[in-house]
Parts: sequence; structure tokens; C-alpha cells
Amino acid sequence: MELKWLEDYIALVDSQNFTLAAASRNVSQPAFSRRIQALEAWLGIDLVDRSKKPMQFTAIAKEHETALRQLVDAAYQARSNMQSSRSDHFKLTLAAQHSLLVSSFLPRFLEKLSDRVTNINYNLISENMDTCVSMFLRGTADVLIVYEYDAINSDIPRNVSSKKVLGEDELILVGHPKLIKTMHPIDIDRPLPLLSFPTNSFFGHAIRVDALPRLVRRFHSVVICESSFAVGLREMALAARGVAWLPRSVIEADLKRGVLIPLNDISPPIALRIVAHISKMSNNKACKALVDIL
Repeated sequence: MELKWLEDYIALVDSQNFTLAAASRNVSQPAFSRRIQALEAWLGIDLVDRSKKPMQFTAIAKEHETALRQLVDAAYQARSNMQSSRSDHFKLTLAAQHSLLVSSFLPRFLEKLSDRVTNINYNLISENMDTCVSMFLRGTADVLIVYEYDAINSDIPRNVSSKKVLGEDELILVGHPKLIKTMHPIDIDRPLPLLSFPTNSFFGHAIRVDALPRLVRRFHSVVICESSFAVGLREMALAARGVAWLPRSVIEADLKRGVLIPLNDISPPIALRIVAHISKMSNNKACKALVDIL
């Protein structure tokens, strides 16, 4: 049995027509028909009821269509897995904060990394900072990529990781233009609606320490929504539900389009660092390669 016979059959199921299926497989119709017949001979059953016009599939063919599709998928998946496991391939498990996964930074970083380390594959895990740190310390992640802030760092012991600063970001207070038009002047009768992170989260702690005290001294404000997910707060801000502190890397496109406006006069940006912790405890060869190039 040849894999191409199964692919021919699936093409026939999808097109419901021998001529169209043969064209999609780049073979003549007689050759295509012979391959379908060869598959039927190997299976020992008829897949096509040729006595009917237009053609129809047999009941047993319809019953097992999903199984045949899965067989083709499994063959290609097995090939992909084996190629990924070759000795000249690197595989890294990276744990990264949620916001980094949806930011413009991490995709660009991984693209640059792939340019410098060939044959590298990733298992990328997105969690909150505490969970990511715990995974790294347990050895279930080779690399930890997180934000740091002057008053907050990930407290990874030096003997278990090589720390590399990858870049900079900032938390900026932003709002939708429609909402901003209604905000000036801000007075006691019209409090500033805030969209924020929980105080026990990384971003929430940075805001509580650095930004919120100054803001509440100047303006009457109220937190109307808390969420651990920057993407959710971004959507609320885009809907003009309130103003939100968000990483610049998450909202770069929104700022360029003018659908979110920085409010630096109300709350100055909070500087952040993006750092990678590369495990010294891992036996993964890619970890050493990563330390050398970063």
C-alpha cells in the first residue's frame, strides 16, 4: 500500500469527482482511477459504487472515512516528530509570561534566535510569572522569559541560571480617544475609570508601587475592572470602558493607528526589562548555545 493512494482517495472524497480529483493530484484520470482501484484491492473492499451515476461512495467507505484521514495525518505527524528528534536538532522548552506571548517582542526574538541557531524547535508555555518561575526551578522549562522591574525581579538563584537582558518595555496608561474626550477636566463627579491588574500579580504590584499612589493623589479614580490578562484589558480599553496600564509591546499597533492614546501626563510610563534565565541545571545542549549567542 502506498500513502499516495490514501491521499488520492481523500482528494476524491473532497471533490466528489474523478476528473477534478485527478487534476488536483496532477495525474491523468486513467492513472488516478487505477490508483483508487489499487487501494480498494489492498483494503479488500469497494470504496466507490461505480454502478451509480453520479458516482457514490459505499456505506463502508463513508463509515471509515475519518479513520483513513487520520491515518494520513498520523503518517505525516510521525515523520515530523522523527525529523524534530534528529540529533542535529535543538529543542527548547520556554516558559514565558502571558503578556510576552501576545506582545510584538517574543515573536521577533524567536525569529532572530532561529536565524542564529539552526534546526531549533520550541515548546512554548504561557503562564503567569509565579507559575513560570516555579516551572523553571523544577526543571520543566529550559528557559524562563519574564519581565523585571526595579522593585521586582524573579529572584532566580545565580547558581541555577544564566541571566540575559533581552530588551526593554514599559507599562503605559492608555485610553480610547472617545473616552479621553470626556475626561478633561477630571472632577469629583466624574471619576477616572481604571482597568488594572490584580495587586498580587507582577504588573499589578508594579502599578501599585509606582503609579497608583501618584494617580489617586491627583485624580478621583476608581478601579472598575481587574484582570490578569493584558489582552482582556486591552479589549476593554479599545471599547472605551476605561483607561488601562498595558505593555507598549502589546499595543504598538494600536498606538500607531491612534485607537489608543498614551496618557503620560496623567501617569508616566513604568520602565520594564525583559530578561531570559537560561538553566545551568539542564542537560539540553541548546541551553549552552543560547548562553553563547545572547
